[in-house]
Amino acid sequence: MPQDERLAGLDLLRVALVALVICHHVACAFGDVGSWYYVLDPPEGMVAALLFTMFAAINQSFFMSLFFFLSGYFTAPAYDRKGAASFLKDRAIRLGIPLLVYFFVLSPHVQYLARRFSGEANEGYLAWMQNHWLAATGSGPLWFVLTLLIFSCAYVAWCAARPPAARQVRAAPLPGHGQILVFVVAAGVAAFALRLAFPVGTTVFNLQLGYFALYVCFFALGVAAYRRSWLDQLDPKQVRPWFRAALTLILVMPLIFVIGGADRGADIFAGGWTWQAYAYAAWEPVLCVAISLKLLSGFTGRFRQQTLLGARASRSAYSAYIIHPFFVVGGTAWLATPAVDPLLKFAVLCPIAVVACFTVSDFVRRAPLVRQVV
Repeated sequence: MPQDERLAGLDLLRVALVALVICHHVACAFGDVGSWYYVLDPPEGMVAALLFTMFAAINQSFFMSLFFFLSGYFTAPAYDRKGAASFLKDRAIRLGIPLLVYFFVLSPHVQYLARRFSGEANEGYLAWMQNHWLAATGSGPLWFVLTLLIFSCAYVAWCAARPPAARQVRAAPLPGHGQILVFVVAAGVAAFALRLAFPVGTTVFNLQLGYFALYVCFFALGVAAYRRSWLDQLDPKQVRPWFRAALTLILVMPLIFVIGGADRGADIFAGGWTWQAYAYAAWEPVLCVAISLKLLSGFTGRFRQQTLLGARASRSAYSAYIIHPFFVVGGTAWLATPAVDPLLKFAVLCPIAVVACFTVSDFVRRAPLVRQVV
């Protein structure tokens, strides 16, 4: 497959993943799942709670790992073109500056809006900023950018320790089913072991280390996929049995949640020496691999030409990711009052928030200083 055709599909996949991140945080706001700035009271009834939980769990199993895979895939050629010094300078601009701006400027404003909408901020804007600005700083969803900056630096160090021949692009066979199975099992064991020390929900510098087994592996797999031309060899026939296994596990997981006592709290699944914690840790890699393969195969195989709209959306994806908390928090407040089923609110806000984020981002990124960064 020509590189331009493959990149068109990967660009659109990145757009789809950013849209999914936005919808994921809408689910956090209405379903009280995960951590988010502004969360409404949890939905009444088992159905809505279970659907929001499953939606968030399925997303968490693959979408950030797939982001890291794409990042690794594009990191390798960027390093080859620029060399270590220029690559690090580019990463400092593209990742470091947005991270600092979000940390010190955007995060306090999102926090202020969330506290204002929830009734926790009674003082005016200037007074609140004066009293709470420092405490309201943080990386928020740009924990991903922070992590990617760390991974990029680690990759430069790895390349410095390796001979140039190790970085050549040489086609190699795509891993077979047996190798994928070994990876899935090993990733599940690694996640279970990591969560003994860092259960899901605990953070270190806003990084949920309990998920990092797959993040590290998928970044490395992205680099390997570029070096070995794996995406040119993706075969839907090879993807199909893994995707069927993932669908089966998605159907089984609600039963595991019920049997495991999730209605009494999800902490038992978050980590520790429990069968529930291992079941969750082993469930994630299967979905991560299967759904990622399905999306990579589908997007690179189907979208081989970039449309004008797709090109604009792909250029706006990074800035949309950065500013999306404002739209999710604002949209949640807009729909907080009506006594309507939270699932309906979710269905209404998701497309509005996605379109609004990308539309505003399309204008924001054209500003001279912004365009040089994002």
